Amino acid sequence: MAGKLKNCNRYLPLFFAAILTIVSAWLMPTFVANVETRVGDYIWQFVGNSAEAEQRIIVIDIDEKSVARYGAWPWSRERVAELASKARQNDVSMLIFDMVFPAAKKGDNHLADELDGMPSVLAQILAIDADDTTHLGVLKGGWFDRPCEADFPVANAVIANTPSLVAAASSAGHITPNVDFDGVIRSMPSIICFQKKRYPALALAAVAEAYEMTPKFQIKNNNGWWESPKKISSEAFPEGLSIPVGVKGGIKLPWWLSRRSIVSVSAVELLEGTVPDSMLRGKWAIIGSTAFGAGDSVVTPQGAIVGGVEVHVQLLSALLDNRVPFTPRAAPLFQILFIVFIALMFGFATKIKSRKIVYIPLLLAFLLSVMVVAVHALLLWSEYMLIPWIYAVIFSMLSGLMVMLFGYAASRRESITLYQNLSSYLPLHAAKWVAAKKPVDMLDARHEQVLVLQAKLRNFSAWCNHLPAKESGAVLHAFYTMMEQIIHRHGGEIEEYVAGSVTAVWRDELPDKEALQAVKEIISQSEEVFGNETENDRIPPLAVGIGIEYGDVLAGSFGPSQRRTYTVIGKAVTTAEHLQNLTADLAVHVLIGELAASAWQKEDDNGNILESLGEFLLQDSADSIKVHTLAEEIGIN
Repeated sequence: MAGKLKNCNRYLPLFFAAILTIVSAWLMPTFVANVETRVGDYIWQFVGNSAEAEQRIIVIDIDEKSVARYGAWPWSRERVAELASKARQNDVSMLIFDMVFPAAKKGDNHLADELDGMPSVLAQILAIDADDTTHLGVLKGGWFDRPCEADFPVANAVIANTPSLVAAASSAGHITPNVDFDGVIRSMPSIICFQKKRYPALALAAVAEAYEMTPKFQIKNNNGWWESPKKISSEAFPEGLSIPVGVKGGIKLPWWLSRRSIVSVSAVELLEGTVPDSMLRGKWAIIGSTAFGAGDSVVTPQGAIVGGVEVHVQLLSALLDNRVPFTPRAAPLFQILFIVFIALMFGFATKIKSRKIVYIPLLLAFLLSVMVVAVHALLLWSEYMLIPWIYAVIFSMLSGLMVMLFGYAASRRESITLYQNLSSYLPLHAAKWVAAKKPVDMLDARHEQVLVLQAKLRNFSAWCNHLPAKESGAVLHAFYTMMEQIIHRHGGEIEEYVAGSVTAVWRDELPDKEALQAVKEIISQSEEVFGNETENDRIPPLAVGIGIEYGDVLAGSFGPSQRRTYTVIGKAVTTAEHLQNLTADLAVHVLIGELAASAWQKEDDNGNILESLGEFLLQDSADSIKVHTLAEEIGIN
């Protein structure tokens, strides 16, 4: 059960990441969509960076040089007619106008004569949700079909061409784009409805003219998951050619061509005959204006100020190559698959321990986000699919953040638990010291002046030999607990537990009298806890012997890096141990070495703290030392 709960906790960060992703979709849908759209523009700039020139479509550009030579746009109809005549003389296969001539003017007949007898497509504007329901000129190229409103947007204002030009031109198409929230053009209605008729976009009308077909298209639903929701086709199209569109017939504009790939000639060069003879021969020529003040500048993913004619060149090129991008019907499934894959990757990341938990999840989140965007770009480049990706990236980044935070919290809890356990096995100061360092093979210790107290539970070995281990362990536990409480209460620190012995120290410049109070409590409580006679004649009674000395010790870590131990060593430690062993022979509870006794006696004006027991030669010692005990011990024993 605990294992299952632990596994559930591993996936808790992903659960919170999923919840936050859903919340972002609920509370900030517009903001999130805007971010995806803006980043999508950069992706288009990356994948649509072809340097190969588009030779099939040539722009006849009424540019700054042309305006400077022949005056500001709009030009007279005679001048436009002259431009069309020059294009015709250069053997263009089709002439497309990215401009509208709504009012009858002088020279219309001249322009109509130039259009008559050659493939030509005029532009017309069908405005959707316009404030002013204008209707200028005559529309061309519309057809009746089933109710139009079910498939396409409906226009409420029209700016078309004068009747004489409409009669002379082969076809016409609308140049009405969809303008997004930020003013950028990213899509265009393939067909717009007006007064129950359907009118194609300029590029579709040009394709229809190229295939010598009536500009009448059929819209069909796609059933394939990897296809667009709908498609536009015609019986006159070559096999396999169809135009993917969205639910309302929108075409996602392609940006495969870099701006430098679009070939253009200046209108002034064409009018003055300086264009090479073969440059326009057999090409589709689209006349447009990029001159400042011409009113035909738009914002696209490729630039903030782009001639509107470039939009039509991009779409025409993609239609010829059958490379119109689309969002497949299974688009939501892609995000689900992305999110599942990301969740699986982070499922492994939740197993990370140590400090790696701080940066590995964030690095993984970044890499997975890049992968999602890269897959999006790859599918766009190879399959022309525009798949949604933003929520997968949000989930990835949130998962990285949550896994990092949860992992750090878990690691922090483990560190605290580990430190608590470490400090329960070592003195607090030693635990801090050891925890802050990496284990090394060399000696890692320091000299200190301390008061050492060595206490031993006499006859404990005999108890271990005659009693079950559990009972002996209970006795040892009670002894350790008693010693820790008393020593800690009086300012000392337990340095080491060894079998029935306890080593404690007081780290003061001079021996602290608190140690004497601790000794008195130890003697008093040990009498109460361990002083009762046993009912077993083979087991001697327990008692506590204490040895105390003051002096220099070496405290630190000893042993190889694979297995070290913390302890204190030095003459003060061995003297305290030998004094403790001597307590049984002298039938006292505590013996105090001459350095500790000397320090305490200097502080005692009355001289009644300690009582000298004479000089003794301790084990392994060459010289005898003066030994003292508590004055009250003489009375006790």
